[in-house]
Amino acid sequence: MNRRDERLPGTGGRLVVVGGGASATAVLHQLARHPNVRPDAVTVVDPRPAGFGLAFGTTDPRLRCNTSVDVTSLHRAGQSDLLRYLSGRGWPVSRADFVPRALVGQYCRERFAQTRSTLAARGCALRQVTARVEAVRSAARPGQGYLVTLDDGSTLDATDVVVAVGGDQPRVPEQLRDHADHPDLLLGPYPSARLRALPEDARPLVLGTKLSAIDAALVLCTARRQITLCSPSGELPAVREHLCRPARPTGLLAGLRTLDHRSPDFDRALTKLLVRAVRQASPGPSPALGKQFGTEPEALQRLGTELRQTEAGANAWQSVIAELIEALNDWTQGWPHRDRDRLLARFRPLIARHISAIPVSSARSLAQHGLAGRLTVRRGTPVLAPAPGGGWHARWHPEGRAEHYTHVVAASGYRPPAVCTHGLGLLAFGTAACSADCAPPPTDAHLRLTPPGDGGPERIWMVGAAGGARTAIVNYLWTAAAQAEVVARTLAAA
Repeated sequence: MNRRDERLPGTGGRLVVVGGGASATAVLHQLARHPNVRPDAVTVVDPRPAGFGLAFGTTDPRLRCNTSVDVTSLHRAGQSDLLRYLSGRGWPVSRADFVPRALVGQYCRERFAQTRSTLAARGCALRQVTARVEAVRSAARPGQGYLVTLDDGSTLDATDVVVAVGGDQPRVPEQLRDHADHPDLLLGPYPSARLRALPEDARPLVLGTKLSAIDAALVLCTARRQITLCSPSGELPAVREHLCRPARPTGLLAGLRTLDHRSPDFDRALTKLLVRAVRQASPGPSPALGKQFGTEPEALQRLGTELRQTEAGANAWQSVIAELIEALNDWTQGWPHRDRDRLLARFRPLIARHISAIPVSSARSLAQHGLAGRLTVRRGTPVLAPAPGGGWHARWHPEGRAEHYTHVVAASGYRPPAVCTHGLGLLAFGTAACSADCAPPPTDAHLRLTPPGDGGPERIWMVGAAGGARTAIVNYLWTAAAQAEVVARTLAAA
């Protein structure tokens, strides 16, 4: 028995949950569903209100999930729990719908409150500490668990720790890092109220063309603002009308397991596997795969084509995306993360636009803004410098043309959670302790931290975005729900 496993299964103990967003809520919700789990106390550490997190903390109705209700749930058994929740409150939704993220935040918040009541009925107090964790160390005396250090100088004693922090630090281009406090620079699109507060005649430049940038454009585009999105690829996400569990799985996981990712023929074999899966998933005759994607070099024209294809039901590829995400996660589980990341980078151009596709409603809005002249998408990233009178000078290459923008929005996504095994203790948190090159903390098949040495796994679980060492695609609530089930079962039995 590991030195950490000295208490009775499911009983006693002091659980500290680092992070209070959707992944943390999924873990707590699953624990509450195990009647034999009766910790003495549960403490959630997060500076934000518990249940929301960065992704679902917005109140802007224009910002929708890019995953359907069917796979947006805190647990995975049977019908979507979110669908039950919304239907029970009179929302006319189906499993394929993309709902505003604010509704998912409300759902998570309410499930968090229910979990608190369930645990209280078992004699367990659940409380939140509004702080950030700096480190997790072994307790001074062997067998006494862990000491969790907070950024306010206080500490928490824990017998068990669940790390469920997300990536909440925007990626900032190197050329802007010396200007992070510039009044006309917005780091990330959230909270969206900062974008809405810009002047109605603002001319912002948004760095990015993927999901964060799409959110920024949906909030910023009004009758008078002129918005430009840019990125090295200049590509927008694809368009879909659903992301649901497949009624008839195509066997993608079994197919992936027959491939050798080290083979020079891998890319061709993977493409053939995906084409076969799309054909098999189609409920009837569908256009050839090459006719299910736009081919225009200009991003907004391609968006318009793919929007029309989706509205006409001519994109059977969307029916395999949920299965593909699950298959990739299962197939690469336990790989050395650098090997996995190199592999994913090889076929990212093939599938990334489609895994992170946007809902039809968002695509319609973007297309309308483009037709009205409010939205432009450019390939490339300009050289930026603060303008003497405010705003930014941008010089585009290779043409060398200079333009002025009133604001710059850095919307190229978010850095992975700053959690690492470097420095003092078992885990360190925060960008001051963890560099961008730090490997994600290693875990075993039960998501338990496995530091170097022969001491065995710790009673520390890594879930959600913090569990990236074993899971390829983590920014997906359906994945976090699966991880939460693993943690809850292990805590109930260990």
